[in-house]
Amino acid sequence: MRIDGQLNLEVSGHRIALDTSGSPGQACFVSHAHSDHIAALKNPHATIIASDETLALAGAENKRAQPLEGIRTSLLPSGHMLGSSQLRVEWDSQSFTYTGDFKLGESLTAKTAEVKETEKLLIEGTFGNPNTKFPERSEVYDSISKFVSKNYNAGHIVLLGGYSLGKAEELVAIVNKFCGLKPIVNDSIERACKVYEKFGVRLDRAAIGSPEADGLMHSNFVAIMPFHQVNFELATKLSRAHRRSVFSAVATGWAGTMRFPVDKAFPLSDHADFPQLLGYIETAKPKEIFCCHGNEERLSRELRSRGWNARPIADALQLRIPGW
Repeated sequence: MRIDGQLNLEVSGHRIALDTSGSPGQACFVSHAHSDHIAALKNPHATIIASDETLALAGAENKRAQPLEGIRTSLLPSGHMLGSSQLRVEWDSQSFTYTGDFKLGESLTAKTAEVKETEKLLIEGTFGNPNTKFPERSEVYDSISKFVSKNYNAGHIVLLGGYSLGKAEELVAIVNKFCGLKPIVNDSIERACKVYEKFGVRLDRAAIGSPEADGLMHSNFVAIMPFHQVNFELATKLSRAHRRSVFSAVATGWAGTMRFPVDKAFPLSDHADFPQLLGYIETAKPKEIFCCHGNEERLSRELRSRGWNARPIADALQLRIPGW
């Protein structure tokens, strides 16, 4: 087995690109449908390994995975968003797991991450800082629903921001379940919601520009927009157009460390915080750990201080793992 700093895994004669574009004819694993992970889907000659949900969200339903001779690959839910997966590779009684982006615990719109024991682990470290700990998801749901209900019931417009794929759909589900309201969504979120519903996730919303959405906008309403569009400037424009106060908020794992031009930022993350990273590793019991996707040095150092054999993925450049 060989893994390099560009996230290429070589095993039993196969070379698998992990969330990268790969080369012509190469096998490529796509963990989920966020734009920074789907480059391989633009490679017309790649053998794709991905969930049906990920392919549908990325508009690549024509891509289909083919088995790789001599190894067994399986997809495990990662909890990041609809269809997000971990890649598990097994051969000759050996195992390797790549988490992709993941989180532990229940959510309204994504399957809970599955953790299996593995000998080698490539784990994301987006929040690989021991100071990062998120509140329980149920607490964040409660805070968001109270913010929405309080301002909506007072006759105001509520504007929520989240990434168009994953977070926005979860916000729709929160507003549906805990506020009993139907939010208005923009076109990109509406397209994603349709895919979510195709795979059994019910989301009650009104698409902007539809007669239903136009009717809702005659009074106070809730709107869910892409994260980067929600700010005080948009809130001011809406307030002037509808002659109502507008209260804005975003949902992001960076709520505790960054400032945003909105009234409220909620720490709703689709990534594991530091305790969840440790929890995953303690369950998976890997003999060797590689860290990727941010904070690799810090996470590796923290894991080594706790007795784990961990290193940043950059240190794996062209490294043949001993005994494999």
